[in-house]
Amino acid sequence: MNRYILFVLLAMLSFGGLYAQNTKANAKKLFSEGKYVEAKPILEKLLKRTPRSGELNYWYAVCCYETGDTVADVEKLLKLAVSQKVIVANDYLGDFYKQNDRYQDAINSYEAFIELTKDEEKGELCEQKMTHVKSLLRMVKATEQICVIDSFIVDKEHFLDAYKCGRDAGQIMTYAEYFDEEDIDGTVSETERATDRYFSQPVLKDSIVKMKIFHSSKNGEEWGEDIQITGFETNGNDNYPYMSADGSTFYFASDGDGSIGGYDIFVTRYNSERGSFLLPNNMGMPFNSEANDYMMVINEIANLGWFATDRNTPEGKVCIYVFVPNSIKSVYDFETLDYNKMINLSRLTSIADTQTDDEALRNARRQLTMLMYEQDDSEEEGDFLFVIDDMTDYMHLSDFRSTEARELFIHWQKRTAQCEEDLQLLEDKRDAYANSRSTQKIRLHDEITSMERQLEKEQQTLNSIEKEIRNKEIEFIKK
Repeated sequence: MNRYILFVLLAMLSFGGLYAQNTKANAKKLFSEGKYVEAKPILEKLLKRTPRSGELNYWYAVCCYETGDTVADVEKLLKLAVSQKVIVANDYLGDFYKQNDRYQDAINSYEAFIELTKDEEKGELCEQKMTHVKSLLRMVKATEQICVIDSFIVDKEHFLDAYKCGRDAGQIMTYAEYFDEEDIDGTVSETERATDRYFSQPVLKDSIVKMKIFHSSKNGEEWGEDIQITGFETNGNDNYPYMSADGSTFYFASDGDGSIGGYDIFVTRYNSERGSFLLPNNMGMPFNSEANDYMMVINEIANLGWFATDRNTPEGKVCIYVFVPNSIKSVYDFETLDYNKMINLSRLTSIADTQTDDEALRNARRQLTMLMYEQDDSEEEGDFLFVIDDMTDYMHLSDFRSTEARELFIHWQKRTAQCEEDLQLLEDKRDAYANSRSTQKIRLHDEITSMERQLEKEQQTLNSIEKEIRNKEIEFIKK
């Protein structure tokens, strides 16, 4: 009897071991096929038996991360796998850190994998990833300090309608609209006096089609020959060109050399003496990201800039940022700022965080308002210009379909007019302050400070009312 019991126990142990091996083999097969949802519960059970297994911890960590499991501590699992000499876990830990913006940690993990791996091909791929992350970290550290005054999501197909840049910035149109060719995706920009134009179109080279930038000048009423610009072209697509009013500073977007992902915005300058462009520079963050960033336009008179990006936007949409360009580039102090704050600034997570200069913000908003209301002589004359959305502008009270929105607009219009009068009065007081004696300065200083506070609150109120008007009108239209 004892021998029989011993035999049964041994058989059970043997079967259990075989079952565990088969289960692990199944989990490995599912994992290697990328079936993370199916592999995950099996690995979870196996880990309860052998919680210190480096291989199982690595597989389970990848499954949790790839399935979006926010409960599991993926970093802890991967670190345990690394401690158990699972070399490939270093590579994946680097990917994990990179996705969570922990660039230095990612670099350290990639370096560990490259040092330990004997697979040359995987080592080279990891080198490429590490080089990319180093570029991201350099850009974060050199994030330019700008003031963003507005941002809005628009349809990508009509994104140029949101560029209320004014006549001083020249004319920007889609290639399809300008040349009446629907199949080409790009833009055309004409200089302020319409003497030069810049655009992109497909070029076939070495059996590969890429977008390249062309330029032509106007001879009388006719455009001259379209000539491809050379000297700064990349190995990728070069698109969305724009020449500033100074006739020298040139912006374009490229997904080729020097891009950190998709289209990046580059700047170069034209040397009139040599008749050529200088080597372009990536504009860095916050203008660029791993998404597509493009169509930089600058109105030098108003000192306002615009660019588009599809970072953090739904399919078919883009975000337009309006900002105050710097005459001299100023960057944030990476060493003193909190790292997460620096990441947010580099990504423009919150435009409010960029608005640190109240005076510059007020002036920029005033300029933007003036541009929004600026109208060409060729346009229909109206009583006003009120933007409902990126496709709809109202010019008469009768345009409003919502009675509530119309009445609110009349109220907003009156308060806006009073605010403009108060702004002029404030400017007069500032001029008086500059030319007054010390005894008068004290009184004027208090009056100016008080008016600034009141006007700032009033502007915030007006902005809220303006949004409410749009929302009520849009809500009424959708009914």
